[in-house]
Amino acid sequence: MSGSNGMRVAVAAGMAAAVLGSGLALAPEASAAVSSTTSTKAYNFAKNQIGDKYVLGATGFSTYDCSGLTWRSYQQAGKSWKRYNAHDQRRYQTVDITASQRRKGDLIFFRKKGSSYYSHVGIYSGNGNMINAVTGSRWKVVNGPVKDGYWNKYYVADYRRVK
Repeated sequence: MSGSNGMRVAVAAGMAAAVLGSGLALAPEASAAVSSTTSTKAYNFAKNQIGDKYVLGATGFSTYDCSGLTWRSYQQAGKSWKRYNAHDQRRYQTVDITASQRRKGDLIFFRKKGSSYYSHVGIYSGNGNMINAVTGSRWKVVNGPVKDGYWNKYYVADYRRVK
């Protein structure tokens, strides 16, 4: 279809793209949809890792640490990025969102109260839960509440969306 300015516009599955000269410009709705698809794929990958063992520094495929799980989940969803710890994943690879904007696949970063360093990350799994690789008594990938006694008592949560 052609727009009023002679630009060719394609519409597919609710997404619009305009062909400008030799390039393709995506409408904002298309970028959001791609991000949603990627985050859903990352969530699905993480969900399939529940029960895998925790090992510090591990990035899969059968053992993970917290940032290794989030990195591998997004890598398997098609996102190519450098492997960072939780603090630097938050800093370099995500944008801020509110708790009301969160959706499955968004990342949740934790810092100890009184600290500015983010030391843990999980993947939001809906209904106030997250998938994360934990130590303590479990030492494995689990799906559990974002707000439980441990996380609420010692940590501050920050919701972020992958760029």
